[in-house]
Amino acid sequence: MTDTPPTNTARPATWQDALHTGDVVAFRFPHETDGPNLPKVRPALVLDVEETDVGRFASLAYGTSNPRSCKAAYCVDVRSEKDRALAALHLPTRFDASRRILVSLDHPGFELHSEKGTPVLGRLSGPANARMHKVRARIHAERDIRRDYLGRQRRRAGGRRPVTVERRSKFHKTTWETINV
Repeated sequence: MTDTPPTNTARPATWQDALHTGDVVAFRFPHETDGPNLPKVRPALVLDVEETDVGRFASLAYGTSNPRSCKAAYCVDVRSEKDRALAALHLPTRFDASRRILVSLDHPGFELHSEKGTPVLGRLSGPANARMHKVRARIHAERDIRRDYLGRQRRRAGGRRPVTVERRSKFHKTTWETINV
């Protein structure tokens, strides 16, 4: 009888399993306006990774080396050489969390590095990491306030939610009606 090593039946870890808040990934972020140009690969900051019944999703913040004005309350700047090196950013970069999207970790917009097989470029550190957590706290607080407000509105309506229904005839609006569901 020979000793055989135990067989590992678990699937190998993938970049999706190892993705965390604070990672910087290469992603084809959609343009703000429609146009003929395809989205270019740019750094995006992972604000959250959420597990749902249908899979894992990441909330990504838009990254740019053009520090145009944006809502300062939602900006995470990576300026120092040391912080940029850890995040694998060549230029000072601003992540704008007011411009964020939620995507499946299977989304084709993730640009995988040919040798590493992962879109993860690096991680935030230092002041940028602390700033990211402040921005995330603001986003989560605003979401909780919105949910609380909607819950109070729903309770006032007897647990029912008003929904506006639009009736159309040959692509023209004919009537609007608000129903409670």
